[in-house]
Amino acid sequence: METLTTKFPGVILRRRSGSSQSGSDHETSKEVPTTDYYLDNQLPIDQLKKEVLALTHRLKIARWRSVPISEHSQIKVTRISGALTNAVYCVTPPAKYLYQNYEQHHLPQHAVDSLSNPAHPRRKSVPSLKIQHVPQLLLRIYGPNASQIINRATELALLKRLSSRNIGPRILGIFANGRFEQFLKAQTLTKEDIRSPDVSKVIAKRMRELHDGVDLTFDERSQGPGAWKNFDKWAIDAKVVLDKLDETIGHMQGMKDTGGLGPPWSTRRVLRADWMTFMEAVMSYREWLDKEIGRPEVLANGLVFAHNDAQYGNLLRVEPPSGSPLLRPANEHKTLVVIDFEYASPNVRGCDISNHFCEWMSDYHDPERPQDIHSEKFPTEQDGLRFIESYVAHGLDAYEDIDRIDREIAALSREAIIWRPAIHLGWCMWGIISAPIENEPDDSDGFVDLEDPAIETHSEAQGLEAPQFDYLDYASQKASLFWGDIANLGIPIPDGVDTQYAMYVGTKWKYARY
Repeated sequence: METLTTKFPGVILRRRSGSSQSGSDHETSKEVPTTDYYLDNQLPIDQLKKEVLALTHRLKIARWRSVPISEHSQIKVTRISGALTNAVYCVTPPAKYLYQNYEQHHLPQHAVDSLSNPAHPRRKSVPSLKIQHVPQLLLRIYGPNASQIINRATELALLKRLSSRNIGPRILGIFANGRFEQFLKAQTLTKEDIRSPDVSKVIAKRMRELHDGVDLTFDERSQGPGAWKNFDKWAIDAKVVLDKLDETIGHMQGMKDTGGLGPPWSTRRVLRADWMTFMEAVMSYREWLDKEIGRPEVLANGLVFAHNDAQYGNLLRVEPPSGSPLLRPANEHKTLVVIDFEYASPNVRGCDISNHFCEWMSDYHDPERPQDIHSEKFPTEQDGLRFIESYVAHGLDAYEDIDRIDREIAALSREAIIWRPAIHLGWCMWGIISAPIENEPDDSDGFVDLEDPAIETHSEAQGLEAPQFDYLDYASQKASLFWGDIANLGIPIPDGVDTQYAMYVGTKWKYARY
């Protein structure tokens, strides 16, 4: 493998919520160019620009080969976001390549005339005539801490599969530690946007189109819901992290782990129980869920291709150009684009819906406590019903039996509720394994310094993620919500758990009663 440095770029940031952007139009007839080249984004900015431009040439990205390497200092590399799993940049060519209006390239008048008048012969002696529009690119560089969470080979195979159906980002080129994607002019939704009734209905329609748009294989169905696959995988690593935390507390003089809330973090403080008791509750919930669902084939047949992370930072509103088919009333909802399929997998419809509802409770741009979960922000019964009605109606014929539609709405509403504890469990494990542990080597300097004035901030970036996100606090809140949910479901709370606390958390779900 070719490398520019032996250091792997690192980042210790929070769950992605920046306005990374990618397109939904594809050219599926060509294989995506790939190289084992390694891009070190800790390089000085001028060298980084040169390496980025050279990489576009190596990957033969359309039109970028017309930008000479000698002009590398004129390109712009502006950051859109930094996250645990990615650092995302917008790469802009030199200004003269951005316009198709030749007058803006300062061509001589006779050259402009030769382009605007077909009868006027073109003069080959004008080299500027070769200038063509070069599109902006989205550059995504992977973070080192993501390997235990995301299988990049699986992700790329999935993205290629989605590309054949015009879903998700258009991948333009792949290198050892990242990829180039189409950059789409769009606005990322905000936490307020997703609460808008009109926007919520559009999100529901797009989710339905995703669920129905990708056929699952027999093997994918046989492996069961992604909610449990992720939990089972992440729980192994989470146990290792929690054991390290417990060991650290054990070495603190005079420190005794008595449980409670907040740091210093330990297994009991994060999970509100010891590991064995917590896993006992998880098993009780899974057994209860199996009885609710019935035969295993019922579960397998109900699986769909799910995004599993439909938070506001992964939802973009495209700004279509004049004359675009997206401006037609029937296609208006398609101006909403879903991005970042890192956690996508076969799953239960209710899981994807429930996860989106849970994301209403988060504000990842809170300058003080971005990890906080605000249970009072969970969709009201009216909000949830509006979303599910839109989802169901978008997948059925207008003349379907009204009783059948009502049954589907009721069933899906119930499904979103009973799978919600699984959503909390998954993100609880995610938070634990994402947490930086003090005795681990610090590799967070691998990404270009977010405060480096040489790297500009893109105008459409909502705000950069910062290291103040407390992953263990986030995981602890998810664990608390799990206890509250199973208490509301009537699942027995094991001995060793504060039942009063679990019931108290359950009562905080003001609009999510069973």
